[in-house]
Formats: sequence, C-alpha cells, structure tokens
Amino acid sequence: MILFLQKIRTMRILKSLFWAGLCASTWMACGDAPESPTLIQANKIHEQINRLSSDLHDRMMGEAAAIEKEMESAMLAGDSALALQLARVESRMSEWDVRFHDWSATVVEVPGMEDEHDHGDHSGHDHGDHAGHDHGHHSEVSLEGMSDAEILAIQEALLAELETLRALFEESLIEKPSNVE
Repeated sequence: MILFLQKIRTMRILKSLFWAGLCASTWMACGDAPESPTLIQANKIHEQINRLSSDLHDRMMGEAAAIEKEMESAMLAGDSALALQLARVESRMSEWDVRFHDWSATVVEVPGMEDEHDHGDHSGHDHGDHAGHDHGHHSEVSLEGMSDAEILAIQEALLAELETLRALFEESLIEKPSNVE
C-alpha cells in the first residue's frame, strides 16, 4: 500500500512538472524572438522609404498645385506659349505621379517589425485629383517565409527605385519655365 501511494505521489509530481514545463515553453515561444541584424537593417531602410516617399509625394503635390495656378494666370494674361510650356510640365508630373503610385503599391512591410511609422497626414494639403484615394504605401504581399537577406534585398531595391523616381521628379522641375516662380 505504501508503494502504491508513493507511485501516485510520483505521478502527481510528474504531472505537475509536465504542465509547468508546457506552460513555460508556451510562454517562451510567445515571447519576442531576437531580431536579426539583417532584418533590423531592412526595417531601417523600410522606415527611410516611408519617410522619403511621403516627403517626395507631398512636394510633388505642392508643385502640381503651383503649376496649375501658374497656368491659369498665364492663360488669363494671354500668354499661351507659357501656358503650353506649363501644361507639358504638368503632363510629365502626372506621368510621374502614376509611376509613383504604381511603385507605392509594391512597398511591403518587413515581417515581424511593428508598423510604428507615420504614413503622413494627407488631409492638410491640396490633393487635386487625388482627393479620396488612399495614400497607404503597402502591398498586400507578405515577405513571410523569405530569408532575411532576400527581405533586405527587396527593401534596397524599393529604395533604389524611389531614388530613380526622385531624379525623374527633379528633371520635371528643371523643364519648368525659368521665368515662373
């Protein structure tokens, strides 16, 4: 009988240890996994992309609004040559805007990183034809399952394309007639 009671006691101890171990392993699994340096770098690039793209788009929207006003003034003043030049610049900027939004749709989050960045408040400036559309910069595509190096390469490629878009925007401004401020 004593042997039987010791066996029951041992079973209870083992059962308690089993449940304690299961709870501990579950708790540890739910904790934050250490972030790799590669993913940290990818996230820094992603944050840079968000900041630069928001600033660039806001700048473009401001320039587009200014050109529109300048075109109206030129037309009212009877300067059709200036109005035509400005219309060409506006057309190139509209093409750029479409390309920017196509690029923006490809921006993807770094898996496991918090989405703490600000996508900018677009309610404080004139959107012209942009009123009501979403300025969120994130694709529905997930990078889950990709290697850290692949995720970093994607973020670097997105940044490189953004730099190309910035250069194209600057080219559009160079074509703006010099006597217009």
